[in-house]
Amino acid sequence: MNKANQESKSIFNNNIGWLVSSDIRIKKGKNTGALYGWKNLNPISFPFIYSEITGYAITAYSWIYSKVGSTAALRTAEQSSRWIKRNMHTYLLLARPPGDTSEHNELSDLYYAFDNGMAMIGLLNLYKITKEQNLLFLAENMARSLIQQFFDGSKLIARLDNFYNPIAANDNKKEVVKWSTVSGAYHCKLSIGLLELSTLSNNGLYSQVSDSLCDYAMKLQRSDGMFVTNPGSDITYLHPHLYACEGLIHSGLKQSDNSHYEAGINGIKWAIEQTRLTRGGGVPRDSGKGSPEQSDCTAQLLRLLLICRSHLQKSLSPQNLDELMKKLHLRLLD
Repeated sequence: MNKANQESKSIFNNNIGWLVSSDIRIKKGKNTGALYGWKNLNPISFPFIYSEITGYAITAYSWIYSKVGSTAALRTAEQSSRWIKRNMHTYLLLARPPGDTSEHNELSDLYYAFDNGMAMIGLLNLYKITKEQNLLFLAENMARSLIQQFFDGSKLIARLDNFYNPIAANDNKKEVVKWSTVSGAYHCKLSIGLLELSTLSNNGLYSQVSDSLCDYAMKLQRSDGMFVTNPGSDITYLHPHLYACEGLIHSGLKQSDNSHYEAGINGIKWAIEQTRLTRGGGVPRDSGKGSPEQSDCTAQLLRLLLICRSHLQKSLSPQNLDELMKKLHLRLLD
């Protein structure tokens, strides 16, 4: 094993330990199993409990258990799923749950379609390991509520208030609309859960909604592969752009849908070009000049390159592609 691989393995094992034991995860009290959005280091503090992050955590813990057999990871995933069940209202989660005493912001007391979709995917990933029927029941009812409350026939409304009324993106028309407050291409990432449910339940409704979200995402893609993320701006944020790529690639592979797959591939190629604009060769936060690198975007692109490597080799030389993946990997190690 070479030095880079040894270092990667060590970081991987450390990350597993951190994900399970870190104080970013709540281990006692009524919110046991929930996760904070992040941890501030200086001074040490935590922002707020974040339902989207809790959904991602279930997926991560489930994957860790499936790969290395960590029973601690499985227990933490189950704790998080129980937290979701306790905090559901009509099978949906507020972005920030009741009783969170941290300072309120635009997430407070709102239902976000994307956040709930990520929680749904987490429950399904845990169900595939445990075969606990209640997890499938919860995930399917989340999907039904998402469709009933957010789906307008072609796309998802981004957010609702606690009375399920749509929230306007921005009251000040002079300001650029934030990507997470509007219907967008990024919502097609929910296809990961919707298509899984369609197979498990033999219900074509979920695949129909998935197709609608992917088709809507493609309408927001420009000829160069870039997805419009912020209406009224010529800047695209790589985080939601790559969300759209993830959803379209998954739909394309799961359903053998070449149009969805190719749209995702074109989005990946555009993202690759953005790495050439950064000093360190990682993935920038956005397409603006001099944008700083962002680690989650770098990880997203690296994952997509690994999944789609064989296809990308048709237009990118294997040597250049492997060099890019190595560069992105090293940026994450940094």
